[in-house]
Amino acid sequence: MTESPKKIPFWNIAKIILALILVWFVLSKTDLTQLYALRERISLPWLAAVIVLYFSLTLLKALQYYFLIGRRVDYPQVLNIVVVQNAISNFIATSAGIASYLALFRVEQGVKVSRAALAFLLAKVGDLISIWLFMLVSSLLVWPLVDSFHSLILLSLSFIGAAILGFFAAVFLRQKFVSILAWFVEKLKLSRLGFVNKLMDLLSTLAEQEHGFVFRMVGTGIAFSLIYMAVTMLWLYASLQTFSFDVQFLQVVFVNIFMQLISYLPIQVFGGLGVNETTSLYLYSIFNFPQTKLAAVLIGTRLLFYLTNLAVLLYLPVHTLFFSRSAQKQ
Repeated sequence: MTESPKKIPFWNIAKIILALILVWFVLSKTDLTQLYALRERISLPWLAAVIVLYFSLTLLKALQYYFLIGRRVDYPQVLNIVVVQNAISNFIATSAGIASYLALFRVEQGVKVSRAALAFLLAKVGDLISIWLFMLVSSLLVWPLVDSFHSLILLSLSFIGAAILGFFAAVFLRQKFVSILAWFVEKLKLSRLGFVNKLMDLLSTLAEQEHGFVFRMVGTGIAFSLIYMAVTMLWLYASLQTFSFDVQFLQVVFVNIFMQLISYLPIQVFGGLGVNETTSLYLYSIFNFPQTKLAAVLIGTRLLFYLTNLAVLLYLPVHTLFFSRSAQKQ
């Protein structure tokens, strides 16, 4: 009896369709003359900065996981896993990237799934705290210019703040908090959702850890996340400057901190293709940037994003070659 081919989940098909529709929308806003003119506006020093900064982001993320895993895996091996995770997340889907991260730590390095998942959760908590701080500071600095966003900013800060408080409640109240949350999940019939069950399992694992361990790991996660977020903003600014787009650094921070939030929504494929560009067009519009020029630049930065991701993949054969020789010598 032959096995029937696996069907592609409807939600994945819907995400791909959404991405294509949004790509068409961005292209409809693009002036072809502006797009052709991008080649003449490329700044080689800024292009070099983009490559260096993106490589730095990969190294930083690997270093964060290296410490959160408890240095149980050699850093080059962690870097190898992060490169694979980023490639799958940016060329396929974020959920697939997360699955590869957990699988590679478990299969190749023998790290328990619960430990790898806990490290991932702590990293995301650090990211959320960084997003909250960057949003607060950048919003205060551009507050008079973003009247129409005041409600959204306050709502976002409140929602993120509540999520952070919920995390620390799980740390302090331990199983009591998890039991209360599980009761609400059952009452609201959310246990039917797979990701909710996985989140509850993670919180249960977190509640079993000692306070001292959790606070050390959270401190490590926050420190790396703050540095990572700062470098991310520099990388995004450099990407726009590569195509000689006249934008202020503070405007880039304000727009892209909301982009960080949108990246948490399970609607993205191919590294946020279409979603990121459409959102950027909308958010940058509050600063009165020409839509046709901006759309062309966003297409340019998208191509640059894919090319830098391909460049980072060069680490994989180098890693394989180096460690295979090391294994032979041993």
